[in-house]
Amino acid sequence: MDETSLQLWYWGSSLALAFLLFFPVEKMLWVMRVRSAERRLKRVTTPEERDEERRKARSIAGIIVISFSFLFNFTFY
Repeated sequence: MDETSLQLWYWGSSLALAFLLFFPVEKMLWVMRVRSAERRLKRVTTPEERDEERRKARSIAGIIVISFSFLFNFTFY
């Protein structure tokens, strides 16, 4: 394989891995954040609080999966 197709494969496979991992990681972070908030507040969270926690979990999950997918693929190329 030439250098251009190898770089294209690296970027494509890294982004595909990040996309596939985003939803499970986001869900896991969201559940952990909601449970932590409920334990801290000692009550059930409201839908607005859950939406806020989901927004925070999405941004954190995006950073995590992009970083780790590029680092994981870097070890193979």
